[in-house]
Amino acid sequence: MLRLLLLIGLLALGGAGAAVQGALAYAQATPQVAERRIGPQGGVLQLPGIRVEVPAGALALLVRFRLERLQAVPTSPPQNEVFFIQTLPEREVVGIYRFSSSATNFLKPLTIELKVNPPYQPGGRSFKSAVYLWDGSGYVSIQVPATRESLRLSRLELGLGAGAGGYPAGLVLAVLRAPEENLRRECQARGGRWTGSSCEQR
Repeated sequence: MLRLLLLIGLLALGGAGAAVQGALAYAQATPQVAERRIGPQGGVLQLPGIRVEVPAGALALLVRFRLERLQAVPTSPPQNEVFFIQTLPEREVVGIYRFSSSATNFLKPLTIELKVNPPYQPGGRSFKSAVYLWDGSGYVSIQVPATRESLRLSRLELGLGAGAGGYPAGLVLAVLRAPEENLRRECQARGGRWTGSSCEQR
């Protein structure tokens, strides 16, 4: 099934869309990496657009963490079945991140807060926003209404093989927005049926 998840493919595109250029310019002007050791007392890693909290009691020992903001979806995770809308106009890359750790499991869930939308303006165009997660074994997509500016996730474990920079475990997160009419049009052009949240293959 061609799902809205396949939007991730547009992130690798080097086109000249204003939204993509703006996202890249913003990324180049802001901190790209946060790295620190966190122990049983807990701690926080934060970059523009994302905040990860390790609560007190989540760890029994000192653990290394790395949070980075990426400019494109990395070559890992694999890109099979994640190509969609290569030339979709007005797409917006809100942020792409990789969270890596030397630990895979935690005693208490970590909290990840992501910026997903600008302040809501009633009566505007209908946008669809989604967060895509890759944990080393597969993708999961989460639809987010345009009325919400942020999304909070909880994780008790990270995926082996999803980390980077020498860290064995991790999570890749990508946040995308696009006008619904463009999604519907591209879905129909591919012979699919737009459900309002995903493109289903007929």
